Amino acid sequence: MISRLRIFLAASILILPFILPTSGFAMQGISGTFFQPTNAMKTWDNETWDTLFNTYRCLGLSEIIVQWVVYEDTSDNYEKPTYEYDLSVISKIMEHAEQNGMDVTIGGVFLNSFWKRIETDPELIKVHLMRIRKGTAEAIKRIAPQLQCSPAFAGWYVSQEIDDRTWLDKNYTDILCSFIKDLHGDLSTLVPNKPMSISAFSNGWASPERLGQFWRTVADTTGVGRVLFQDGVGVKKLTVKEVPLYLKKMQEEMQGACCTLQPVLEIFTQLEGDKFTAEPAPLKRIREQLHEELPFAPNGVMLFSVAEYMSPIGGEKAEALLQEVLHNK
Repeated sequence: MISRLRIFLAASILILPFILPTSGFAMQGISGTFFQPTNAMKTWDNETWDTLFNTYRCLGLSEIIVQWVVYEDTSDNYEKPTYEYDLSVISKIMEHAEQNGMDVTIGGVFLNSFWKRIETDPELIKVHLMRIRKGTAEAIKRIAPQLQCSPAFAGWYVSQEIDDRTWLDKNYTDILCSFIKDLHGDLSTLVPNKPMSISAFSNGWASPERLGQFWRTVADTTGVGRVLFQDGVGVKKLTVKEVPLYLKKMQEEMQGACCTLQPVLEIFTQLEGDKFTAEPAPLKRIREQLHEELPFAPNGVMLFSVAEYMSPIGGEKAEALLQEVLHNK
């Protein structure tokens, strides 16, 4: 799962000398990337931001999905939660996206307690989701004027990722659908007429058919415009060959719906350990993922995530992967 939690430790990154082509598409079929903002990024200078967006441009990316505007970590201290965000970072992203002709999809609030809350009573889940709605509206209000006039702002992203087990029961499906509709309604009062996207993933619990049926129900009930299916290869939830089984069935179920399906390709490999750590995946595996997923990606695949795993600001291994991609090694 993307957000448990792959925070980018930007403060410790050294920008290394590198050479990027001035233009061109390094890989066919890549349309965009996720981006996880942190407070540390407010210290980035213009050179760092330029480096990141030059990388995006050279990879041929057209969209950035900002995973959240607020991240609250209560895992270690429930009395004094830590808010890891700074809205000036969001403003920087918007400014650079406008300069580079890219679209930006904006997430809301993510509370790290989400994963524990969804294992509890439905009424407690409703309370948790209400907190998310309230916090998201409060945060977006502060940047709404910029979003309203930005040609780069393309839509909303639900920061809560939806697994293939918790929400299958009708009572839980109803809770989820109400949350999505209400959140979209809240945000539409701030910036109207923008679509909403949401992430899905599989732990191998539900069959591809069942998962496809579930998401068709969600799409028809909520009007959500896009389901982003995380391939789970980087976290070893699914194999490269299993992913198209899910994409095929989900795409079949989505036919005729006002909703698109888009794969999210994990370009990292999770390392062993109690806490999440990862390194850039081998280019050979990434190409295999592209080969399997592109037949189900008419709008291209999203990458998770270029900043950490395929750019100079991600460190030496990430820069090495970028150079492999750009020079077709």
